Amino acid sequence: MIVLVGASASGKTELAKLLYQKYNYHKCVTSTTRPKRLGEKDGIDYHFLTVESFKKLESSNEFIEVSMYNDHWYGIQRKDVFMQGVIIVEPNGANTLIDKLGSDAFVIYVEASEKTRMSRMLQRGDSISKVQDRISFDRLVFIPDQFKKIDLRLSNESEKLEELAKTIDLKYKEYMNKNK
Repeated sequence: MIVLVGASASGKTELAKLLYQKYNYHKCVTSTTRPKRLGEKDGIDYHFLTVESFKKLESSNEFIEVSMYNDHWYGIQRKDVFMQGVIIVEPNGANTLIDKLGSDAFVIYVEASEKTRMSRMLQRGDSISKVQDRISFDRLVFIPDQFKKIDLRLSNESEKLEELAKTIDLKYKEYMNKNK
């Protein structure tokens, strides 16, 4: 499974979309208690849950990993993990998936400068205070040395997303062939 990790607005979601559209990967839909953003759909973008229903699933041991990010719960349900899948997580989630899946987790760290990420967040309609909060939070959380492994590091500054997606597909296939 491809595990995409990167700070806010690093381009993880756009890369994932290209992997679904052009390379026949499938989204591992994660669960969250955060409100839907404009245009998001339940069961497609996330499983949008109330805090109560999230906690009920957690107490039933339905999650592989659970984390709090930006005052909302996020979790990976066991039913949503599979090999041709792509999942977007934060570093603790990546480390948990590495622990649980071992070499079946191909971890990609997507990087972009704070300036680029700030610009992207503002363009998508985030408030300046929210952008500043996320940048500050991301400085503390997205530290490459804290990962148990990173199989591929990508810079998403001025590179074409299509080329980055092609690189991911190629490197993932090489990795899976080597780890069979």
